[in-house]
Amino acid sequence: MNAHSPLTQIFVGRKAALALTLLLLHVGVFAMACAQEDRNNGEAAQTTVLGAAGDQDGLRFEAIDVIVDSGDESLGAYQFELDSVSDGVEIVGIEGGEHAAYADPPYYDPQAMNGNRVILAAFSTDAELPTGRSRVARIHVQLEGEAPKAYRFKLTATANDQGEDISAEVEIAKIKV
Repeated sequence: MNAHSPLTQIFVGRKAALALTLLLLHVGVFAMACAQEDRNNGEAAQTTVLGAAGDQDGLRFEAIDVIVDSGDESLGAYQFELDSVSDGVEIVGIEGGEHAAYADPPYYDPQAMNGNRVILAAFSTDAELPTGRSRVARIHVQLEGEAPKAYRFKLTATANDQGEDISAEVEIAKIKV
């Protein structure tokens, strides 16, 4: 006699199918990012300096907002890279964005954060997706030393709700915490 009813087997099968679908979507977004050309029309990554002089002890915390502007297009997926070009920067946390579709933290490699570099990627199948300018993530950093810090960043992939490549712009902004 089978311990699982047909209804339980269907439910478990649907959960496995959903998990596999989400995994394949994540892999697809990553593959799309690797295969397509740079979103900055072939330009190199942008570099910006954020922050002011630190406290006398030299330690402080800041948050960096990642803002994507997809224009009139729905933002269904994105991939973004950030790394510090200054010494004394440690990435200590990642938050999601302001829109409900990206409220959960994006996917990232925790080991890469140890090298002061992070690649964030997220996708959403929500019916309501952000258009225009939207904060998609917040990166928390611990800073050592009084000098302002410089970061290199670029948007490497963006797609609409149909998974089609779209043009978008990215910027970062410092939030003092």
